[in-house]
Amino acid sequence: MLPDLRSFKNQGIVGRFVVNRDALEREIESRKQQDGVCGEDVKIQLPKSLSHSSYHASYQGEVLVIYLTITDNTLAAELSDDLKELVSTSYKVILVLLPIVIDMTDENIVLFLRHFSNSTKKTTYPYGTNTSELIQVDSIEEADDGTVTIRLGDDVMVYQVQDDVKYNSETKVGKDFDKVTGEVIKITNYPLSFDWGCGLFGSQVSFCEILDGVQCEIARVGGDVCTVTTTTISERSPATMKIVNMTGVFREMIPFLAETVPNESFEAELIDRQHSTGIVYPCLAP
Repeated sequence: MLPDLRSFKNQGIVGRFVVNRDALEREIESRKQQDGVCGEDVKIQLPKSLSHSSYHASYQGEVLVIYLTITDNTLAAELSDDLKELVSTSYKVILVLLPIVIDMTDENIVLFLRHFSNSTKKTTYPYGTNTSELIQVDSIEEADDGTVTIRLGDDVMVYQVQDDVKYNSETKVGKDFDKVTGEVIKITNYPLSFDWGCGLFGSQVSFCEILDGVQCEIARVGGDVCTVTTTTISERSPATMKIVNMTGVFREMIPFLAETVPNESFEAELIDRQHSTGIVYPCLAP
């Protein structure tokens, strides 16, 4: 494990949504089949149950839909002015993530399914292990009533957000959130190979200097790499999040979510957090 390689901040909302379990199991199996290095050894599955979950685990599962503004403190401090013209250090992202567990240990991991950003520059956000499949959208529009519209051509994804008691220390979020987005979070873009943009950054960035010494080790495990994110400062409060419309490419890329629209989260939280993140490899295979 290589801890504390990058520092970043995020602000936004995390919603938990019920979807069809079979579709999620097919997604996991597809990822394993794409892994020619470790696929047969990777033993991951959907959680059999989260004790406080509001769905039937025999035929339902959950995905996380997350809307964040991410500020990469490390890149902001270390990139040259020339590279800052090419690389985003602060940007908005919409992430669709899948909570999974490792069979033998029941350890909680989060798997990237889809990710979108309004950044017009190269984006290498610290949460993930690869951003090659990041989709650049045309715009993200926020209305005063809490409606957020993501546009790509004529296609849209629209959701509504309402905070109950913003960052009130007297309110509590559900215990399951501590498992899937708690104080320590492991996230992976498995089976994509690890890439934090060091081919572009070179020795200009401190974490690239460290990673340069372990390139061969990381290459041997293919896509079996996770980020390990610890939380240094955290404000959280309950909220509500409802997906009200998905058209075109959004329906095609996230069909298991689109078929449930309109879909209101059974739990959501506002977050304002500071993080430190590193990597661990191998992460999913024994």
